[in-house]
Formats: sequence, structure tokens, C-alpha cells
Amino acid sequence: MSTLLMAADWLAQVPNPPAKELPGELGNRVNDTLGYAKSLCYALAFAGLLAVAGMLFVGLRGRSDAAKNALGHLPMVILGIVITGGAGGIIEAFQ
Repeated sequence: MSTLLMAADWLAQVPNPPAKELPGELGNRVNDTLGYAKSLCYALAFAGLLAVAGMLFVGLRGRSDAAKNALGHLPMVILGIVITGGAGGIIEAFQ
């Protein structure tokens, strides 16, 4: 227990300087680019969910293997959404 307290005290002493703004017009361009990239990732994540839902609908109505394939792709779509959401949070933390 004392080792954990010593480690916590040591980590509390590590400096954490705030992020610096990028100079001039470069800062605005970087922020705009990150904003566009984040919006694009969210749009692609939504499109992926719609594609899986469409494949499920077609597969259930047509009694084919499309629904089974859609459910196989669903975990990858959800993982992509989680990674995109995490990246958006990290980007906002550093802006």
C-alpha cells in the first residue's frame, strides 16, 4: 500500500504544462481540418450502421445469408464507432 502512495505522490509532482496555441493562420487551418475529419468519421460511422441495418432487412425478407453476413460485420462497425468516438474525445481534449 505504501508503494502505491509513493507512486501517486511521485506522479503528482510530474509537471503538466497546458497546450500551446499554434501560430497564426496555421492554428485555424489545423482546427478546421480536425473538425472536418471528425465530422467525416461520424458520418461514415452512421452510414456503416445504416448499411448493416439495410443488409439485415434485405436478408430477413429474402431469407438469404445476407442477414447472417450483416451480423458478422456488426461488431466491426461498432468497434469503428467506438474508436471514432474516442478519437473525437482526444482531439477535443487537445484543442
